[in-house]
Amino acid sequence: MEDALKGGACTDVIDLKTPCLGPEALLVAARIAVRRSDTGADVAQEINDAEKRIRRTVPIVTIVTRIYLEPAIYAATIATPADPD
Repeated sequence: MEDALKGGACTDVIDLKTPCLGPEALLVAARIAVRRSDTGADVAQEINDAEKRIRRTVPIVTIVTRIYLEPAIYAATIATPADPD
């Protein structure tokens, strides 16, 4: 799943949660790192592309799923899994 999120404007996955909501329902919630120089259009396109990659990677996702992606400018020196801000 993490590999499906990376690409284009997404330079890294800061946080990823994938709880199963039922037998055919998966929620994907991720905070993805983008470059400070990316435009809003770059980020929006990357979110759309990442959603497509997720749906191709996990076939069940095409049945019933919610995908929430939050872009963030990633600062590796201060981010931790408990506090990715």
